[in-house]
Amino acid sequence: MQNFFRYFFIIFIINLHVYGNDSLYLVKDNQIFIQNEDNISDLREKAKTIAFENALGILIKKIAEPRDFSKFNFLEDIKINRLVTDYNITNEIISDISYSANIAVNFNPDLILEFFSNNDIRIQTLVSDQYLVLPVMKKFNTLYLWEANNLWYDNLKIEYDEVSLLKLYFPEKNHLNKLRISASKILNKDTESLKKFLKFHNKKNAIIVLLEENFDNKIKKFKSRVELNTYTNEKFEIIKFPQDQRFNEISSTSQIKLISKITIDELQTWWKNKIDSLDSLSSSISTFFIQYNFNDIKRSIFIENVLLQIFNEEELTFNEIKGNSVSFKVNSSFSEDKINLALEKHGLKISSVEKNIFLIKETN
Repeated sequence: MQNFFRYFFIIFIINLHVYGNDSLYLVKDNQIFIQNEDNISDLREKAKTIAFENALGILIKKIAEPRDFSKFNFLEDIKINRLVTDYNITNEIISDISYSANIAVNFNPDLILEFFSNNDIRIQTLVSDQYLVLPVMKKFNTLYLWEANNLWYDNLKIEYDEVSLLKLYFPEKNHLNKLRISASKILNKDTESLKKFLKFHNKKNAIIVLLEENFDNKIKKFKSRVELNTYTNEKFEIIKFPQDQRFNEISSTSQIKLISKITIDELQTWWKNKIDSLDSLSSSISTFFIQYNFNDIKRSIFIENVLLQIFNEEELTFNEIKGNSVSFKVNSSFSEDKINLALEKHGLKISSVEKNIFLIKETN
């Protein structure tokens, strides 16, 4: 009887499920400006059409594989209206010469995934654990980090979209953080200081984002260089940054705003490529089972919700309850490494116990 109630409760939770990353499909900051040439109804309809197109472009950039971006150029007559669940118009301003509004667009996850699949466009929707950002600016041989005038920090934070796959955490610019770690210790890769700083902010990973900007008096121009490094498990990893491609290394004016936008874009691309590299080499769907020991209802709900964030309803189905063990059947092309990357931020990990059967355990 006890197992019956457990089974009923699990099925109830699954039936309540919606995509764990539903917020990815909502585009909020979608400002529209058009010339006022029509009546208000026509203006709103025109603005809505433009807003839907802009929002789809933002969503594509957010979740589509970078190598598949070009495929959208060959798509014709996309019925964007059919992909939208709802929209909301705010900050509407109408004058005699112009119309402006912020039109938030909420896409239907099922229809978006179907649309991408039908057009053979690969996507990534795996959200990262939070990476603590260390935005170091070296300007005129002076280092800035937690100082109030660190414009590099400010612009990176402005450009960062909280509803994205790569989750970033910006510590406050204050005196306490100055005492905990300095820019020089970060650049010198002082692992002890980094470990303590991460522990204080309850984070496991960090990204060091260095901008070096100097003014060359001989040529009267600014010289800029960006360097990106991740710090995870006491190891540093270089993130390749496309120098001299999307901004001019030498410029007559400071390019902090432009470079910060490019940097955030590159970090998001880095995360999607990291996920892609963990995908299994075969594109065929494989079947396996994930099981965990049933300790209490609260913990069970947590684990089930985590699994439902990783796999969609077609990929994950309830299998059985046996004693204190619950198992789910999974049909997915995800590799073990990719699943563990998704589980890592929740303090969970799967390990093989026998062929096609994995046990999920806590790591902390």
